[in-house]
Amino acid sequence: MKRPALAILALALSATAAAQSVDAPKVVAPGKLASYWALLNDSVEADVPNIAKNINVPGCATVSFVVEKNGTTSQVKVQRVVPAGDLVRVAESMGKHLRFEPTVANAERSRVFSWLIFPFNAPADASARSAMMQPCAIERLEWKDR
Repeated sequence: MKRPALAILALALSATAAAQSVDAPKVVAPGKLASYWALLNDSVEADVPNIAKNINVPGCATVSFVVEKNGTTSQVKVQRVVPAGDLVRVAESMGKHLRFEPTVANAERSRVFSWLIFPFNAPADASARSAMMQPCAIERLEWKDR
């Protein structure tokens, strides 16, 4: 009777140890992300509802994520949305659809934690678009912010 319990306990402890052995990814500011991973998407798919609060209003969302060794994203989290509304779901969906490939400098495919700002309904003028995205700017995030 004790042997099955010991086997289950040993299995649980080894699974916990394996989960903890995965190192936290390197935190990389958005301006340095291209030194590690090149974005493959020309455009990003998103799940956009037909009707939602502030869905047609100019705005932005800051989305954090981990780029995994295979170039997909995980641990996608919307850090900030301006204006408040249902763009959170859209931004999260966009973050989940990002795809990257490693740069030559990142041949070992290091996992990184970073963040990007996604514009919504942005004006065509570059300075107006930049001003619209400014409220979503986040200077620094830490791994604990995931």
